[in-house]
Amino acid sequence: MGKTTSWHDLLHPGDAKDFFLRQPFPSFDPAATAYNGGNALWLAELSRIVYRRDIEENVDLKPTRTNLLAQAGFTQRAFFVSQETDTQAMLVESVAQPVFAALVFRGTEQKIKDFVTDLEIGHPPLAEGIPEVHEGFEEALDSIWQEVDAALSAIACPVFFTGHSLGAALATLAATRCLPKAVYTFGSPRVGNDAFTTSLRNVPVYRVVDDQDVVTTLPPKALGFRHAGEATVLTDPHVNSLHGLIGWLRRLFKPPKPLADHAPINYVDRIS
Repeated sequence: MGKTTSWHDLLHPGDAKDFFLRQPFPSFDPAATAYNGGNALWLAELSRIVYRRDIEENVDLKPTRTNLLAQAGFTQRAFFVSQETDTQAMLVESVAQPVFAALVFRGTEQKIKDFVTDLEIGHPPLAEGIPEVHEGFEEALDSIWQEVDAALSAIACPVFFTGHSLGAALATLAATRCLPKAVYTFGSPRVGNDAFTTSLRNVPVYRVVDDQDVVTTLPPKALGFRHAGEATVLTDPHVNSLHGLIGWLRRLFKPPKPLADHAPINYVDRIS
């Protein structure tokens, strides 16, 4: 019977304990010059585990995020958190060859400040030739950028920017402030206008979209927002596998597919 996604998978991804265990992880290739499925898998899992709370947020959840990262071969160089906007990110580095670092932004949690960030789009970015971006995303990044920029200056290996949902938007926006090796985003909303996306034309931005993920359709194109980067669309192998009364009952208590496809766990499971 096909796998379905729970509301907990969607709304509380940091509560999971199966990080880096759901499928085999190939070697990361920091030298890749195009979209790399193995790199995408690693960065999708990092974008899932950044939702897990640890001592930086006064949470004692076992196993800790730090321990889980260490088991997967990473050390956390820094964790960033803004009390003002409730924005979080981590900077991790692999401990073995090939050495690379990842700046990973956390996505939307079930918090008022995160909802305000998502909804505060500002005026529609319709001005031609002038890069304009989602106001809430920009304020969120501003709230931690000084610390992030200082930490990045101490990293000597290739750095990748990544994140899921709101975190994906922040990773994209961050690439206009500091040039990464590449940006991998998962379930990203639109961030800015045509001029903004043009400003990223020399940055490798790989935008991974899980099937019908509704968040990737927001904010609307009609308001002037556009996606940046090269899209890779994932497919759901179980989309037609739930039939009959049992299938209907299982779907009744699960998030509808456009929301389920946004769950971080599905990005990890469907990247190949």
